[in-house]
Parts: sequence; C-alpha cells; structure tokens
Amino acid sequence: MATKTDKKSETKAVKKAEAKKTEGKKLKNSEPTKSDLKAEAKMLKKALAEDTALAEKAAAKAKKQLKKERGKVRAQLQKAKELAEKIARKDEARARKLLKKKNTLVEEIAATVEIEAEKLEKAAEKSPATPTPVAESVTIAKRAPATRTRSRVPNTGTSAVRASTEPSESWTMVALRSYAGSNGVTGYSRLNKSELLAKLRGTDSLD
Repeated sequence: MATKTDKKSETKAVKKAEAKKTEGKKLKNSEPTKSDLKAEAKMLKKALAEDTALAEKAAAKAKKQLKKERGKVRAQLQKAKELAEKIARKDEARARKLLKKKNTLVEEIAATVEIEAEKLEKAAEKSPATPTPVAESVTIAKRAPATRTRSRVPNTGTSAVRASTEPSESWTMVALRSYAGSNGVTGYSRLNKSELLAKLRGTDSLD
C-alpha cells in the first residue's frame, strides 16, 4: 500500500511535468525575442570557436606527426646511404687488393723470367757454338777439310746456306751470337746488332 508521502511525491512530479509541458507549449507558440537570438548567436559562435580550436589542434598534431615521420624517413635514407657507401668502400678495397696481388704475381713472374734469361745468356757465353743445322753442317763439311773442328758459318735465319761466311746486316742476332761464341768472342750478350757486328768485324780483321 502506498503511503501518504509516496502519494505526495507522485502528485508533485505530475504537477512538475504538466508545468514543463505548458512552458514548452508557450515557448513553441511564442516568437523568439532579440535577446534569445543574441544568446543563440553567442552559443553558435562559441561552438564554432571550439570546433575551430579542435580543428587547429588536430592539424597541429597531424603536422607534428608528419614531421616526425619525415624525420624517420630521412634517417632511414641516411642509413641506407651510409650502408651503400660502406659496401662500395669494401668492394673498392677488395678490388685494389686483388689488383695489387695480380701486379705482385706479374712482377714475380717477370723477375723469374729475367733471372732465367740471364742464366741462359751466361750459359750461352760459357758454352761452345750452337749446334749447326743438319743442312748447313753437311754443306760446311763438304767445303771444309776433315781436320777442321770449328765452323764459322752459323744459322743466319734463312733456309738456304749463304755464300758469304762473313757476318753481315742480313744475319739474325741468333746467328751473330752463335758466330761470336764459336769464335771465342766474349761479352756479346749485352751488345745490340750494330755493336756486335762491329765487334765481330774487328775480330775478323785481327784474325
């Protein structure tokens, strides 16, 4: 059962609702006053200012975020650039190392060849005349006496046997050196062709 207090509260609430309903009807039926328009304009202006502030705040935040992302991209680009330069330096150093190794190997081979050439020259100076080819040996044997052991006709670089047994410009360096060795001439390995010819001709004139 409802008490008197509950009934009073219920009656008061009903009266309050009816009063609000009546006031709402009055406001609906009545035209807005100048003060109402000013208040509404002020409210709209305030709302617009708040929205503008929020928009500016969001734009500033987006700009800050964009700047931050741009900084990250720049840092990544710089890191990639440094990595590429590091790789390029490593490749260049590797290429230089390989080139140096190759040059060293070439120098070693050249030195070995030079040493062998010097050995061959010394051996040629110490050894007797180079063996005469078979065709020339047969011709010389026919011309020379049987008791003669030294031949002064070396290989002159042609297939035919030359009529002259004296060294000339037509002889090759091999033939001239062979001739010098067979005639006991020393120090001819470092002479050029003209110097060797002069030396041989001088030796022949002394003979």
